[in-house]
Amino acid sequence: MIKLLDFSENLENRKIIECPELSNNIIFKKYNASEGNIVKVSQNQFVCVFEKGRVLDIKENQGNYILKSVDTKDEVFDKIWENLVVRKAENEGLCVLFFNTSIIKHNKYIINDPIKFKNWKNGEVSDIRINLEGYYDFKIEDPKMMLSKVIGLRNLFTKQELIEKVRKYIICSIEEGINELSDEYKLDIDTLVLESDKLEIKLKQNEYDLKLLEYGVKLTYFDIKEFKINQKKFKFF
Repeated sequence: MIKLLDFSENLENRKIIECPELSNNIIFKKYNASEGNIVKVSQNQFVCVFEKGRVLDIKENQGNYILKSVDTKDEVFDKIWENLVVRKAENEGLCVLFFNTSIIKHNKYIINDPIKFKNWKNGEVSDIRINLEGYYDFKIEDPKMMLSKVIGLRNLFTKQELIEKVRKYIICSIEEGINELSDEYKLDIDTLVLESDKLEIKLKQNEYDLKLLEYGVKLTYFDIKEFKINQKKFKFF
């Protein structure tokens, strides 16, 4: 079986597979590979080696590794990864997949269909419907979960494609988050945005993005820049 082994020798005359162009817009990128190639893993990258739809090895530490056949088995690795088969990739040859594990920043959300907000006023709560706009950040928390949800092993997968897949879960997470914040601080709609910086703390403390985690995605931040009640618009800068 092909594995990624530490390599500290001279890199001259070696084919090097690396992915320096992983940006805020790219989630993962695939390269064809051969035994003997050097795989260069950079900071904030998670690398998987595939063949015929199965994961042969992974690396998440920065460094140089050589693709090499070994006879030994890694029982811990096999227990975690052996049952994962990437759909529509059964005929793929040996390849290396680079995941972007950096925080993907400054993604705009617009909630046009009004969501419920628990509005506290003078100690009493009532439900109102609001439209929201703002920005959120996310990261790939679990590449294995993402691989199990991605249809086919493609050469390139962008953040926009991922966002389209998980948009409804992002909106649900935001709705649950702002209502939890409202309950704790007894917020009325006028003070919601002023307290929205606490949403990041809530994200780290609680698990209202569990549906996103099923796709291997975790929200790390979101804010509110604008909201509407009964078509009246309020902007925050």
